Amino acid sequence: MFQKILAIDDTLASARLAETVLAQQYPGVPVDVLVAQRGLDAFDRIQVAQPDLIFLSDALPDLKAEAVCLRLLSDPATANVPVLLMNATGEADVIEERYPNVRRVLMRPVGRDTMAEVLSKLVAQPIPPSSPARDLLFYDQARSAFSGHTGFFQVQAALQMAFGDRLTGVLRFFVNRSPIEVYVNRGRFVFASTRNFALYCRESLAVLEQASLGQIIEAQQAQAVSGCPLFLYLALRGVISQEDVVPLVREHGHRLFATLWTAGRVPFEFERMDSLPDFAAKFPASGDDADNWVLHALRQSKLDRLPAGLRADPNGSPVYTRRGVELVQRLRLTDPEARFAAAVNGAESLLSLAKRTGCGMPESLAMLFRFTTLGVMDYWAGQALPGAPLALAGQRR
Repeated sequence: MFQKILAIDDTLASARLAETVLAQQYPGVPVDVLVAQRGLDAFDRIQVAQPDLIFLSDALPDLKAEAVCLRLLSDPATANVPVLLMNATGEADVIEERYPNVRRVLMRPVGRDTMAEVLSKLVAQPIPPSSPARDLLFYDQARSAFSGHTGFFQVQAALQMAFGDRLTGVLRFFVNRSPIEVYVNRGRFVFASTRNFALYCRESLAVLEQASLGQIIEAQQAQAVSGCPLFLYLALRGVISQEDVVPLVREHGHRLFATLWTAGRVPFEFERMDSLPDFAAKFPASGDDADNWVLHALRQSKLDRLPAGLRADPNGSPVYTRRGVELVQRLRLTDPEARFAAAVNGAESLLSLAKRTGCGMPESLAMLFRFTTLGVMDYWAGQALPGAPLALAGQRR
């Protein structure tokens, strides 16, 4: 099982240092370094990916480090995750006695030698190859059409297989205690959902004001059992209009799917079905191919939640891949995306492109992430973006 570190640090210093040390100490060993720049963000990140080790800074902008330790300790899912607390004094006795999940207190700033020593003891330990999400699902393994791992196979390639083979069923990505599930009907993508309501609907919406508290609780419970999205459940009972529910379910599905790029490497599996559950079978499927469906999801990705290693250096230069020029013609781009794609010439820095196209640096970084993830572009810079996929055994082309 691939290992995951969560660095809760608004400066990203610990994440960068951990990645550097891991690359030197364990070349070729896949370890995901996830980031959260606020304490509250950390618990949102844990909904997406269960870390095996947490680096926690005592200088967070929103919560005290001890409050984070206590909340981690109070949740059975995170109580046994080792925490390395980084503070300015290095005082350890009281904190380690009070919070048994704090395994060590490190003097900030943490040096490379100290980081190497800690990681060699805590990160290089073998982790059981089972997935909590897999253990909670009881479906017929004989109906599995294909399976793999995003450490060896790109996320969108799994969708391309379902699309190309015109499969019907559910593509599951096992991110944490509940998988992200993409319903597919004869190769057409219906929507993405999950049985984890907190992960699916993390923001309050005005549309829920149309429902009573009892109806919302009933819909949450239904989603936990069947995976039927909360909004669709309410629409099927006449609480939300059918006209409103289609874009709502699609948008939330893409937003949910976008969390895959912040979860690190995860296993996936496609369960073939004769027909989808009624709630999904009657929902209008998207007309998008796999690349365009993924592009919609990538637009929902939040750059500040990407692992440190996936964040681009603005001084680098984007360049088209061999198949990128052809691929970009098939993508349904927004005006800024089309303007950015047309401006890339392989010789100009991202800083210069952002200025010349008028897109701005944050949006240029976001578009670059979308294009590199889709394989349209490469990025020549000191910090690598997602690498080229490796072949999956048994892959059908």
